[in-house]
Parts: sequence; structure tokens; C-alpha cells
Amino acid sequence: MNTIIGDYVRSHLKANKRSTMFIFTAILIAATLLCASGFLLYSQWLNEVDTTVKDRGNWHARLGQPVPAEQLKYIQLHPQVDEIYLESQHQSLQLEGTKRPYLNLVQLSDAAWENSPRTGRLLEGRIPKNKGEIIVSKLFFAENPQYQIGDSLQLPIGQRMLDGRPVADYAPRLQGETFQPAGEQAFIITGTINESSVSSYPCYSAYGFADMQTASPKELFNVSLRLRNISDAYETAPQLAGNIGQKPNASGSYAITYNTPLLALYGLKGPGVHGGIALTSGYVLSALLTMGLVMLLFTILIYNAFTVTTASQIRQLGILKSVGATPKQIRRIVLYEALGLAWIAIPLGLLLGYAGMAVIIKAIDALLADSANNHLRIAFSWPIVGIAGAASFATVLLSAWTPARKLAKLLPIEAIRNVPATRKAGKTREYRWIHNRLSPEGGLAFSAFAANKKAYRTTIISLTLFITLLVGFQSFAVIWIADQKLALAQKQYTFELSMTTVEQPDPAMMKLLSGLSGVQQQVVYREAEHSLKWDKQRIHPAFAAAGGFQDSYYLGDSGGSFPTDLLQEEGQPRIFLELKGLDSASFAAYCAQIGVDAALFADQAQSKAIVVNRTSGNIPSFIEKYNIPETEYLQLAAGDSITIEEDHFSDQPHTGGQYKLAIGAVTSQYPTLDQHYYPLDLVVIVPMDTYEGIVQKLSMERSLDYQSITYKMNIPREQLAVARQQASEILNQYLPPEDWSITTLFSREESNRNAICSIELLVGGFAILLGCIGITGAFSTVSGNLSARRREFAILRSMGLSPRGMKRMLRLEGLYFGLLPSLLSIPILTGVCSIMLHYAIAATWKDFLAGIPWLQLAGCFILAAGSVGLAYQITGARIRQENVIDAIKDENL
Repeated sequence: MNTIIGDYVRSHLKANKRSTMFIFTAILIAATLLCASGFLLYSQWLNEVDTTVKDRGNWHARLGQPVPAEQLKYIQLHPQVDEIYLESQHQSLQLEGTKRPYLNLVQLSDAAWENSPRTGRLLEGRIPKNKGEIIVSKLFFAENPQYQIGDSLQLPIGQRMLDGRPVADYAPRLQGETFQPAGEQAFIITGTINESSVSSYPCYSAYGFADMQTASPKELFNVSLRLRNISDAYETAPQLAGNIGQKPNASGSYAITYNTPLLALYGLKGPGVHGGIALTSGYVLSALLTMGLVMLLFTILIYNAFTVTTASQIRQLGILKSVGATPKQIRRIVLYEALGLAWIAIPLGLLLGYAGMAVIIKAIDALLADSANNHLRIAFSWPIVGIAGAASFATVLLSAWTPARKLAKLLPIEAIRNVPATRKAGKTREYRWIHNRLSPEGGLAFSAFAANKKAYRTTIISLTLFITLLVGFQSFAVIWIADQKLALAQKQYTFELSMTTVEQPDPAMMKLLSGLSGVQQQVVYREAEHSLKWDKQRIHPAFAAAGGFQDSYYLGDSGGSFPTDLLQEEGQPRIFLELKGLDSASFAAYCAQIGVDAALFADQAQSKAIVVNRTSGNIPSFIEKYNIPETEYLQLAAGDSITIEEDHFSDQPHTGGQYKLAIGAVTSQYPTLDQHYYPLDLVVIVPMDTYEGIVQKLSMERSLDYQSITYKMNIPREQLAVARQQASEILNQYLPPEDWSITTLFSREESNRNAICSIELLVGGFAILLGCIGITGAFSTVSGNLSARRREFAILRSMGLSPRGMKRMLRLEGLYFGLLPSLLSIPILTGVCSIMLHYAIAATWKDFLAGIPWLQLAGCFILAAGSVGLAYQITGARIRQENVIDAIKDENL
């Protein structure tokens, strides 16, 4: 019997080429989409990992305190540690006859060099392999052409000092600093690395080889860890710190820096973070959602096709049952047909999915080549192939299982007569109000459509899903593009200069820049990030009435997805403070904007500031999405004071600097700087001279971090190119090239255009595949269902229905059938678009409706309805030409 079943399956597939080809195509496209979606998300995740490793290194945790060489063995021998990466303490090497006086040397162990992001930035030469070998930054050779790779240097090693204490390695040139030598060492330059620094920094970067065999037991090293099990990073690192005797802080935690971007990509959240979604969770969620939608759509389509094809072989299967085939063997016939096609279609689909996504990613990489720092790549992964293949087989089996079960339950006599086993009698709805308004053919068409709605249900669902997915992809692209364009359009300034210099910029240079062609509005400012510890009871009554500092507002607490930088220390909030220093003209314009006399802030004896006392920030989508209270923030008034502290939100060490600042005015208006301000941050505005005093007092060594000058101008589009040329010539006269950069509206638009092209390329690729399967699915299903109703049509013709009336009836039935999925998809699409717009930054319904490609969307609806109409037209023509007696007799054989 198994041989008979196998022969029957093969002969049936060959005899029904049209349905076989459709099922094969549906399985092929399902596998292609599943594989392509999987590789898209996997490649995106992998590119994120590559970028993070390239920028930060492939380590998981870094101990905050240096470790003596004699204690390194306790870390290396820990069972959870896979590898440790060692970096020496920073050393200053004094130079003579060079533009800058020092080399800032860091020596790396062999393992650290193999995994350091610096290795990828090597321009020429080789990485140091022996003690005394170093590579230097490209700036060293650019500013000192007398040196070249291979030169030997005998240099003093020591420490930069100021007032009897060491100067931090990241500090700019400080007035009064000296060099304290501790010895000399010979070095050989083996290569150059792609690193540069601003002219205010007195050191060239240099990296050497740390020979652990000759290291003294007391020599200190910064230790980065790579663990065997990345999921234990947040538990293992503190244990290691405690094992080697490092001291915890007052709260009992150790000073450990985690590679949080890399850990987040593996789904790990920091200690104390109970809310929010890790980056990898977003990728997994996207993968599951995409896989679920594709499987649902293709399960319905393939199920529909199997329902039609099994209906055409009921008699043959009934005969097989009558000669001894069991229900299990009948089930196997349908499943064998499905698996026989799947064994060919799925591997081919997986291959096409990988190849197609590789082509698309390469095209996107080419589009973004000029604007992206890293090249996109597609990586092959057997697990992705296995998951996509398993999902494809599951889709096929789910599709074939229900028709197989139904056939197995039929009795032989019922199957041979092709009559359902049971038919429940029920009251038929007559739809009199519709019939009274339609022609006879229209009434017949509607009645036939209503009577066969169960048979058409899966096709209607599949077409609705097809339209929803197709238009949904387009809508996502429209909303994203509108969001990007609106964000760009909301920029008030079209021309931006960034200059990094510790000294005050040359007044002559600033005067020349202010005279660039077409300047209509301009602002000059510096900015720094600090913090403010505050008593949570000292808040404005309006904020207190809205709930005050809720637990969900704090960074890293429950509900940690809230967009805030708020920390909690000893039960009190530490507020992220943005300090803005405006030049005299910009500060006077801001004071006029808020109605304050700028002369109040001119007294250098007492520094005064303007505080923007506002809880909500200025990002409308955040305010709406998180229901942020729009009230006054802290209990502050003119005459009060605040104590600014160093930034507690970065990885930089803190010196504990503080600055007491008087409040000259309180306002709710932000300065016009084309910046986003997050909820519960505090923005403080001061004159530029006051700003200089604050950052120098807080941390002189970190002043380089805070001395970037931003000069923004509003210049008409047609004059941007000329203004850029003029600005470049002026800046080259006063500053070295590494100290300045220019960004214009054109460069932002170019970046947006490339990103938009990439989105459209992806959406277009998926739309083509969905369009092919949607059209062929509808056509095949309608053709099969109409063929199964041959007797019904023959009876109508025998009762006097003319060929013209028959044609009109089929055309109207096709119209009903074609329009229904479009109508059903409208409320679904409305809900989906509402959700997408809710999470958009700037786009609204008005922007979305204005940006919709109406012709393309109309084409989607026409395509869906047209495929149904075409199936009715072609199959109906064949039915009309068939002999009535033959059709009726054939049904009863």
C-alpha cells in the first residue's frame, strides 16, 4: 500500500501542475522571506556588535582600580575568566624639538593588542611585539616631518606635575605645569596609528608593548576582563574585585566599568535595572514578530491551496479507502505531497533568501559608504538557516495538517460520491434589502458570495494580511522618512561650525566668521555636563502635585525605559545639569527673549545664571508618550543658589570639584540652540566669561572636554556653498585643521537621502515578494473554488441564465470578493499606523497623509482586487464554454 501511495502522490503532483506550481511557489517565497528576514536582523545585530567592538574593544568588564602585577595570577586563574587584557598606567615621555612637548605612552599586553580597537586603526608599519617598540599617532609625523618609522629615540620617562601633584593624562596644557623625570628609556618607532587630537592637547598618543615577563611585582596595570560566560559579567566582576582586595565605595559597590553597549547587545542589563528592553531583546522581538507574520500569512495561503487541491482528489482517495487504505495512510498522502514539495522548495528558498539579502545589504552599504564609519556586511550562520528552515517546514505542516485530517475522516462512499459526511441544516439569510436594490445577476452574485463565504474565508484573510503587510511596510517607510525630514526641517540653523580650543578664540576670526555671506541669525556657545544633588522635598508645588520624583523616573530603576538621566543617591535625586555658556551677543539676545536685563549678569565678582526650571524637556513625542508633567521643576527663585558638581554620569574620574552659583533669573524658555532637552534635566545659562570660571574651578584637567565652541548660523540654501568656502579659508588662517569642522544642511540632507534610499530598498524587496505570492495565491484559490462549483453554474445555465448574465454575475461576485479584503484592511492599517505615529518623534497624521505615495497604495489595492477579478474572468470563460450536461454528469459520477 505504501508503494501505491507513493505512486499516487507523484502522479497527482504531475497531473495538477497548476496547483502544484502554486504550492511550490508559496513554500519557496515563504522560505525566502523567513531566511531573508532572519539574515537581515542577524546581520544588523552582528554589525552593531562589530561597531561596538571596533569602538570600545571586545571586553566585558574593567576593574576601576589598577592591579599590581603580583596579583594578576588570581584573576587569570579564576574559572570564569577567559582572558585578561592589560594596559600600563599612562606615562609621559618628554620630547625635544617637536611641536608638542610629550608622548603619552600606554603599553599593552600581547592579548590586549590582539583584541584592542587600536589594532584596526594602524595606518603603516606593525604593532609593537617587543619591549621598547612603540607606535605613534599620525599627528606626530605630520607635525614633525624629521621623524619616520624605524627611528630610535632615547627619551626621559616621567610625569607632568602641577603644584606638587600629577596631572591627568587627558588634561590640556596647564599654566605652570612642569615635567618630573624618573629615568630614560630607548624606543623604536614601528608604526603609525590613525589618531589625532586638538592643538590644545600637549601630547601625541603612543602605544607600546607590555612585557609581562620583565614587569616588576608592584607595577600597576589596568585590567579588562573577557569572561567565559558573558551572562555572568555583572556578578563575576565584583567577586574578582573583592578577591584581590579592591575597596568598595560607601554604598558597597566596586568601581567597575562595564562594556554596557556590548553586554546590552547580548541581552544583559546592569544591576538594579528591572525595566526596559535590552538591545538584543529588540532584535529577538523583531525576529519573532516578522517570523510570526510571515508564517501566519503563508500558512493561510498554503492551507487554502491544499484545501482546493484535496477537494479535487476526494473521489480517488475514497477509492483508495474502499480498497483498504487506512485514515493514517490517507493523511500521509496529503502530508507526503506537502513534504515532497517542501524538500525542494525550502532549500532553494533558503538559498535565495540569503543571496537576495546579501545583494540588498551590499547595495545599502554602497549607498551609506560615505556617511557610515563601518561597512555593513552579511554573515552566514547555520543557526539562522536552521531556524528559517524549521519555521518553513512548520508552516508547510500546519498548512497541510487540517485538510489531511478532514480527508482521513471521510467515509469511502461519501468520498466517492463527493458529498460531505454531515451537513447541518440551518436557517439561510435572505438579504432581502440587498436583493431589492440589485439586478437579478447582482442578487445571484451576492447570494453565491454569501453562501460560499466559508470556502473563501481563508482567501479573504490571506488577501487582507497581504494588503496589511504590503501597505504596512510602505506606511512604516513613509512615517520614518517624514520623521527624519521634519526633524531636519525644525532646525533653525543651517550652518554649524565646531572649534576646539582652550584659549579664547581670536576676536578677529570671530568677526570674520560673523560676516559670512547670507548670515541671518547666529549663536555662539560652549556647553558642559555636570550634576546637581538636590533635596527631593524642595520641588515646585506644581511638580509635587503631579507626583514629584517618582521611582520610575530614576535611571536604572523599575521602569528604566523612561527617557531621563536622573540618578538616585542616598535617597535623594542627582540631576543631570547642562551648563551653556553664551557669547555676549547671544546672551543678550536670550535675555531679551525672556525679558531679563543682561546687565544683571555682568558683575564678575558674583557669578549669576539663568535657570530653565522646566520638568518636561522639549521633545513633544516624549512628553506625550510618557505622560510627563509639564510644570515648573525645582523650588528656585532669583537670589537663591545651587552647587554644581562634576559630571557623575560619565566614566571619567571625578575630582570632587564644586561651584556655588547664584541664580539671577528663572524661566521656562530654552535658548534657541537647535537642541533636544530631556525630561527632568536642568539647563543653566551663563555668559561665556562665567562659564570659563566655572569649568576651570570644577576641574582644570577636564577643561579640554568643555571647551568646544559651537557657532551656528541660519544661512539661505543658495548661499551655503559660498559660506562654507569662506569659513574654511578663515578657519585655516587661525586654527589647525584638526581643531575645527563644518556641518551644513546639505550634508545632513545627503545623509538622510542615503538612509531613505536604504529603507525604500528594503521595503521594495519585501513588497515585491509579498505582491507575487498575494496575486498568485488569490488567483489559484479563486480558480480552484470556481472549478469546484461547476455543477452550480451548470444548473443556473440550465435554468435559463444567459452567457451574458453569467458573465455579469461572475464579474459582480469578483467585485464583492476583491473589495472586501481592502475594506477589512483599512481599520487594521489605521490601528497599526496610529501605533507607529505614537512612537514617532515629530511625524503626525497630517504629515503621514501628506507623504503617502497614493498611486502606489492605490496600486496595491487594485492589484489585490485585480488578481481576484482576473481569476474570475479566466475561469469564468472556461466554465461558460463547458457543456451543461457534461458538467452536471461529471459532478455525479
